[in-house]
Amino acid sequence: MYVAYKYSPSNYYYNQYFNKYLSDGQSIYDDHQKHVRECLSDYISTDGVINGSELRENWFSIETTDIFISHSHKDINKVKAFAGWLYNKFRLTSFVDSCAWGYCDDLLNIIDKKYCYKKEKGTYNYNLRNYTTAHVHMMLATAIVETMNRSECVIFFNTPNSIVMSDQLSFINSKDYEKTTSPWIFYELTMISKMNRVKPIRKTSVLSHTDYKKRDNLNIQYDVSDIIETIPIIDDNRLIRWSDHHNKCCHPLDELYSIMGS
Repeated sequence: MYVAYKYSPSNYYYNQYFNKYLSDGQSIYDDHQKHVRECLSDYISTDGVINGSELRENWFSIETTDIFISHSHKDINKVKAFAGWLYNKFRLTSFVDSCAWGYCDDLLNIIDKKYCYKKEKGTYNYNLRNYTTAHVHMMLATAIVETMNRSECVIFFNTPNSIVMSDQLSFINSKDYEKTTSPWIFYELTMISKMNRVKPIRKTSVLSHTDYKKRDNLNIQYDVSDIIETIPIIDDNRLIRWSDHHNKCCHPLDELYSIMGS
């Protein structure tokens, strides 16, 4: 990873510019989902045995993407449209992180039905469920950070669906902290703050590239104020400037970095 930005899309800009690229973004998303599904079937045998190392290494062995997009599942259509816009305007490929954690539950379901379900009682073994969940989440977390690290740019969709202010939470009346209720967003933001920045090496020619279920009322918040403050903001005006003045003689991400002063 070289750089990370946070972006809060306005409804106007989404409707005017992004929305028409939703079908293109959906195609990108579907391709990545298909890859994840295939990995699940390739590395889980019929008796439920998992090749953990190979699954972790290959779960996201999609071609290296230009941009990793971190987001709330509630913003998925905006994110898909954004990914479609990035590809159509600049031929930049994106990895949408919900392709990953969306299928985490599928993998757990396969394992738990095989090893944790007690048919005679109609219940799951609590200790075994904790064990399988720990393994799957660790594999997923490792694969996510490797995918982020392979991407040149990370963009975090900084919306009320991802980050809530503490005064919006009925049981918090203290300072105005920024919090997230998503453990995956917390993890990805933390990794952004820890990763080494690696400047990309350009070729001389222009590069080209060919719903979670509701969890009752359990609500856990992670304070991410310090991390959020360190990430530069992309706004709609900068995106318009980037799109309108794109020079095909140089790499589009270099143009974005120049606009952002990175």
